[in-house]
Amino acid sequence: MNRRKFLGSSAALLAGGCIAPRIVTGKTNPLHLNSLRVAAVGIGGRGQRLISAVKEATNAEIVAYADVDEKILNSTDKDNSKVNRVSDFRRLLDRKDVDAVISATPNHWHALVTVLACQAGKHVYIEKPISHNMFESDAIVAAAERHKIIVQAGFQNRSDTGVYPFFDRLHEGEFGEVTSVHGTCHRPRKTIGKQQAALAVPKHIDYELWLGPAAEQPIYRPRLHYDWHWDFNTGNGDVGNQGPHEWDLMNWALGDTDQLPSSIKAAGNRFGWNDAGDTPNVMAVSGVMNKKPFFFEVMDLKPGVEPPYGRGVGVIVETEKGRYVGGRGGGSFTWNDGKVESFERNGNQDGTSSHVENFVEAVFAVDRRKLRSDCKVGAKSSSMAHMANISFQLGKKMARKDVENSFASNSAEEKLIGRLAKAPEIYHRKHGGTAVDWVAGPTLTFDDSARLFTGSQADQANAKMKRDYRKGFEVRS
Repeated sequence: MNRRKFLGSSAALLAGGCIAPRIVTGKTNPLHLNSLRVAAVGIGGRGQRLISAVKEATNAEIVAYADVDEKILNSTDKDNSKVNRVSDFRRLLDRKDVDAVISATPNHWHALVTVLACQAGKHVYIEKPISHNMFESDAIVAAAERHKIIVQAGFQNRSDTGVYPFFDRLHEGEFGEVTSVHGTCHRPRKTIGKQQAALAVPKHIDYELWLGPAAEQPIYRPRLHYDWHWDFNTGNGDVGNQGPHEWDLMNWALGDTDQLPSSIKAAGNRFGWNDAGDTPNVMAVSGVMNKKPFFFEVMDLKPGVEPPYGRGVGVIVETEKGRYVGGRGGGSFTWNDGKVESFERNGNQDGTSSHVENFVEAVFAVDRRKLRSDCKVGAKSSSMAHMANISFQLGKKMARKDVENSFASNSAEEKLIGRLAKAPEIYHRKHGGTAVDWVAGPTLTFDDSARLFTGSQADQANAKMKRDYRKGFEVRS
């Protein structure tokens, strides 16, 4: 029975909005446990939702918390006297009462948490993107395979009942061959501000541990937490924040092959805000993967421009038989004859709970094949965003007209850049401020068998596949 038919015969089971787990227990349970004992690492923000999902899961429990912020550490689940609390998660890795780690740290910590946990024999659920750079993506996959560890990547769309029925049918061939994919990330945001003096980190935060692998640099934004996303030292911008979910949908649509894009280019900049961030808030990306064209766009300005087909966050999949527009929660497929078929989420679940259930199930079964988002798939979806950022970081300032010309090798590119190029001007008319130039990156080519960039600016691009690590926080493949 294929997945589509199974879902059709299991409507009652799914009516509650959560996929029921099939946990292997008893004598066949290789862990010899009644429940999976989980340490939660990085427990502010997104970490709180993951903690809730573990508590909701069948046969799983939280036994430890780790966070560098003492206030967050002590205020989370504060009435639970049984849970172990540490600022340095590495102190938990030798504990025999910890079977798995679930992590929502800042991006620059993702790989080190995962690799160290794998080395210690702990299974891992790591949030997206699973890495801060391309080298780290490969290091995570190598560690998981070497130590035979279950590593689930936090791409929750893979467990969203409004999403995967379409992709199941797509790969069964029902909608014809995919001809192109287009990811959209329209997330209106505000400036993060900029101080004249460097940020004085509060004493209740262990800043040495917060930095971890990242370079020690003065921070001029008012907030330490969350706004690290918009600093290349610790984050990856929206193309690598919200964007990885959409890169993953694109990857999924194109068949989840191991190969990264054979070519990619990006243009954009941080327009209008003049703040402490250095990642683009408007970005256009174009490339080729699996011999199919793909496109991606970031639009954080408000007002900006409207997203394609009204889908602000999601993916457009063009096929021989029509067009799918959707993403988290569902979408629709418009057949070439005009007929529209809808895909809707079953219940109110957001995919996180069932994604964690799936992780627990795979751990008990000791079977990576049960994972809906194994780290090998997650590594590719993460590295696609990193490749776009590398092109941007190697770019040169250009006038809008020249950028539009550089993105005109086909009609889809021309339409993409022509629409996005208007956004900064629309924003400036509303809010004023000093306009900045566009930055257009080179078209980078990539040899997947060698795992290296080739051609123009290859040396500079390859140098950006890995970062310099602070002593004691190195990520090793």
